[in-house]
Amino acid sequence: MKTSMSSFDVLAIAQELQFLKDARINKVFQVTRDELKIILTPIGHEKVVLTVEAGRRAHLTKYPKPSPKHASTFAMTLRKHIENGHVSGVRQIAFDRILEFEIEKEGIFYLICELFGKGNVVLSDAEHKILAVMHVQRYTERTLKIKSEYTLPPQRTNPLDISQEELAGVIKDSDADIVRTLATRLGFGGLYAEEVCQRAGVPKEKLDATPKDIKALHTTINELKTTGGKSVVVFDGEEAIDVLPEKLKMYADKKQKEFETFSIAADEYFTKHEIERIEGIRDDKFEGEMGNLENRLKRQEETLEKYEKEHTTSRAVGDLIYMHFKVVEDILKTLQDAKRTRSWTEIKETIEQGKGTVKEASLIKKILPKEGAVIIDLDGTDTRLDIRKSATQNADIFYKKSKKAKAKIPGVKKAAEKTKVLIEKLKEGGAEAIKLEESIPEERVVKKKEWYEKFRWFISSDGFMVLGGRDATSNEMLVKKNMEVHDIFIHANIHGAPAVIILTERKDVPETTIQQAFDFAATYSRAWRSGASFLDVYWVKPEQVSKTPEHGEYVTKGAFIIRGKKNIGTGTVEAAIGVVMGDEVKILGGPPEAISKNADYHVKIVPGRMKSKETALAIKNRILEEAKEDEKEKIKKLNISDIQVLLPAGESELAKKSR
Repeated sequence: MKTSMSSFDVLAIAQELQFLKDARINKVFQVTRDELKIILTPIGHEKVVLTVEAGRRAHLTKYPKPSPKHASTFAMTLRKHIENGHVSGVRQIAFDRILEFEIEKEGIFYLICELFGKGNVVLSDAEHKILAVMHVQRYTERTLKIKSEYTLPPQRTNPLDISQEELAGVIKDSDADIVRTLATRLGFGGLYAEEVCQRAGVPKEKLDATPKDIKALHTTINELKTTGGKSVVVFDGEEAIDVLPEKLKMYADKKQKEFETFSIAADEYFTKHEIERIEGIRDDKFEGEMGNLENRLKRQEETLEKYEKEHTTSRAVGDLIYMHFKVVEDILKTLQDAKRTRSWTEIKETIEQGKGTVKEASLIKKILPKEGAVIIDLDGTDTRLDIRKSATQNADIFYKKSKKAKAKIPGVKKAAEKTKVLIEKLKEGGAEAIKLEESIPEERVVKKKEWYEKFRWFISSDGFMVLGGRDATSNEMLVKKNMEVHDIFIHANIHGAPAVIILTERKDVPETTIQQAFDFAATYSRAWRSGASFLDVYWVKPEQVSKTPEHGEYVTKGAFIIRGKKNIGTGTVEAAIGVVMGDEVKILGGPPEAISKNADYHVKIVPGRMKSKETALAIKNRILEEAKEDEKEKIKKLNISDIQVLLPAGESELAKKSR
């Protein structure tokens, strides 16, 4: 069974993750000793979760592990340097099992994921000085620790860049057959080395290769550079044994399940393996706990049986002594008198021979001199008596034993009943109820967003949809793909403001909607950071908006040239966050007039001194105060981050409640 990614797997993942270029890194967590969870927002996509397990795998996942309550030092360092940064590149280093993410955030950083051996994850700066390392490691040829320079492990010839002449030279210089040479000297590994030979039609056991063989092998190697077709998980019977970027001839006789991407296939394969591993631990723990409880109950029942027997038999012996009191008393007195003139050995011999003057000698079955005891037969019951004590004292010994055993019975019964309850409770809950240090991965259900939710948006109090860009890329997308000829384009008179459009649907737009769009454009501009209360804003028709510069003009990404008359107005720099109650609580953000019209509860905010997380929490608490009792539980479940994304960039504060 495959337990880690191959070089070809890393190549496929690197190719698939190219869509992460320009993606924003939202959060970084170290969920286990060897595993990172990275949440990213790619341009034009929903948030995705990348899992990186040192020494094993790196892929997107639908089954993220729960975030730890406390961040590790390594995670904190990563957050400091790359959180809120943007991915500027994803690449496989050489043809090794190393995946590198280039990240821009006030400089260049490299997150290097080593997926071979014990594995590691390293963060370095642009000069490859190590800023953070998951595990400090020292090798003969390199050291991975903070402040050291990151160096790669010794590299083989990259087989994907090898020329026919170089390939011929490698095979000629090798003492092994072709398949072993490809596997070891070129780093293909056994599976892909055999696949290359089979696809090329070259016998794998050959020692020498003809020019025709070399050409066929080289052509096949080049074909493996890019994955084609469906990725698959391979099964041996019902057991998943491998995951591949594409189908291989080596597994032609095996059952295979197809997936749209290798990342999805890898997630399915490795997550299933992870679930099975954790479930195995859970099942073992369940069986262990059940076994312990059953053994405990068995010991308790045995102890109970012992005490009950001791209570009954000791009481019965005490009663027997009193039933035969005279006989017992005579035997004890006679033995005590005889001991004054004879030894125990003599007395014992006399009794065993049936001679002498000891009364009721026939009842005496055995004398135990060293223990000062005698065993007599009372109504067929062998009764052990202390020769040094009287009949009354001997009876009392048995009554005390009976009483002591009886006193212990209720406690043992109670303990046994408690154990039975624990066993039933454990059986009822089953293995699923066992608590583990590791949580079993659960599928992350991503609510499908509407097309307009990739932008900032609100519905005006008159019912018109207003859209705004979040950054330069979404500004471009908004204008090029979503603005129709009958819509209205709005922009604040400040550099870096969002492009805003009113979707008119060929209807006349009231001044109230235009004013709300003005406020929207001003609020989500840089004016919020500066603490301004008002900002000049204008609107124009779509035909006045252009990306084509005149001679001497330059248009940056996300910016536009406006030609002709601008309709000038003023936007108020303020916003509101509201919630719409229903089966699911929906969060809205935009101008106060629009949000108050469309939301069940809303909170007005203005520029201030509170960080976004603090502001979002304050908004949630304010809404909780105002909500009806039967709606509070739903509001408590609101995610703070879902409120944060609707806030203007910069610090804020809640506006004072109007009297």
